[in-house]
Parts: sequence; C-alpha cells; structure tokens
Amino acid sequence: MAVAETQQLRMLERLRSAGNQPVTLDQLRASGIDFPAVVIGELELNGYAIERVYEHRRQIGVRLLETEAPDPPASRRRQRWR
Repeated sequence: MAVAETQQLRMLERLRSAGNQPVTLDQLRASGIDFPAVVIGELELNGYAIERVYEHRRQIGVRLLETEAPDPPASRRRQRWR
C-alpha cells in the first residue's frame, strides 16, 4: 500500500471516529498525518465530502460529511474492452 493511501485511510478513520465534531489540523498531525491539507484535497478528489468548519471567520477544523466510501470516478473504474 502506498504512503498516500495509508495517510488517506488514517485520516478517514480519525474523521469517522470524531463523528460530527470538527478535527483540527494539529489533531490530524498528532494522529500521524504528515500533511493534512494535502490529504484532505486528495480525499475530496476521490469523492469524499469534507466540510471545513469555521468559527468567527477562522477555520477551526474539518469533518467528514459522508462516512461511506463514494463510488469511484469513471476514470478509475475498470472497464472491459470488447
């Protein structure tokens, strides 16, 4: 398993365990995620809905909106050529 995939799985576990509570980038780093902002972007590109949580116009954390894995994008689905 690639390092990027490991980081994504670790973040998904952390966000799922937090439920509706926002998780700060510092908390994600403490969970072993080296570059949380990059991993968030990767997860969003893979179809996960991640919400940025703000308080007084300042981002305080992120949370996962959908806990189920999305359908893979069409470009990543295996297609059988006939």
